[in-house]
Amino acid sequence: MKYEHDRQASEEILRLLIQKMAEHPAAFTPQSYAVWYEYVTGINPALSETISKLLDSGEKLDDASIERLYLKFVSECNMDVEWALREDIQQLLKKLAESTKETDNQAHRFDTSLHVYGDTLKQNPDPASLVFLIKNMADDTNKMIDSMQDLQSELAVSKQKVEKLHQELQSARGEALIDPLTGILNRRGFENSAKIIFADQAALGKGLCLLMVDIDHFKTINDTYGHLFGDKVIRAVAKTLKSKIRGQDSVARVGGEEFALLLAETDISGARTVAEYMRQTIEDCTIHRIDAQENIGGITISIGVAEYTSGNSLVDLLGHADKALYASKKQGRNRTTVYADPKAL
Repeated sequence: MKYEHDRQASEEILRLLIQKMAEHPAAFTPQSYAVWYEYVTGINPALSETISKLLDSGEKLDDASIERLYLKFVSECNMDVEWALREDIQQLLKKLAESTKETDNQAHRFDTSLHVYGDTLKQNPDPASLVFLIKNMADDTNKMIDSMQDLQSELAVSKQKVEKLHQELQSARGEALIDPLTGILNRRGFENSAKIIFADQAALGKGLCLLMVDIDHFKTINDTYGHLFGDKVIRAVAKTLKSKIRGQDSVARVGGEEFALLLAETDISGARTVAEYMRQTIEDCTIHRIDAQENIGGITISIGVAEYTSGNSLVDLLGHADKALYASKKQGRNRTTVYADPKAL
């Protein structure tokens, strides 16, 4: 999960955030908070790489810079939720800044008092004056302790609020990037995942393949068995595809009955093997139709496979895989076609 941090980690993140934000002219806005949060935690590789380059060049991030970074790398969630979170974060930062300022003022007053008391002690005061002096020192010390305890309590409360806001933001972003029917990525989530991979040249050098998958004769399935069964077929296919990939791979529903998979560290031969395994698994399975109490088999998929080559963009790779998928469907469906195979295309 993107924002999974325990209490101790959240406290450390909050401290680092304030330090980072204070070093730059940008205002303490929710956008700035979100940008620095994802940078400090390293959960957004593309953002981290961009900010690191800016910092290495000595650039100071102003409001315009933060706005650009936020819109390009961070903003993903529903706007209604985002505006509510902005207000919550703004109030949190404001209150925390007020508490920090008051503690700083109290520390300054305490420092001044200590200098005064030191000067007085150098004058060898009489016993009565010394007792009065000690009493004042104790009072000022207690005030300083109380101020520090108040700040500590405020930090503890703020930490809990930050954790809650992170959970809400995580939930909002998850809803924006996940297909509700299948629980896998939607097109937007897939594109975000692909951006991270395409920004990592070292990962691209280890091999990358894209599979486009389409459920065969899906309209006929819907017309014959109904849309509820059609939805069940989509969920079953999504579940099967997801179960056959590894942790670094991505699977998404990018259309009504169409799916896309990115296979990292995989060459074209390996991708074809994975595709065929998926195709055969789905062909062999049956899906229970609850309304008629029967098991329906014969569900098949067509697959197009394309391999990343230097200079390809995600659009290029999608186009290649789409052409291979079209070839599979043209040749009778329930088959896998590789884009690199000239005979197939």
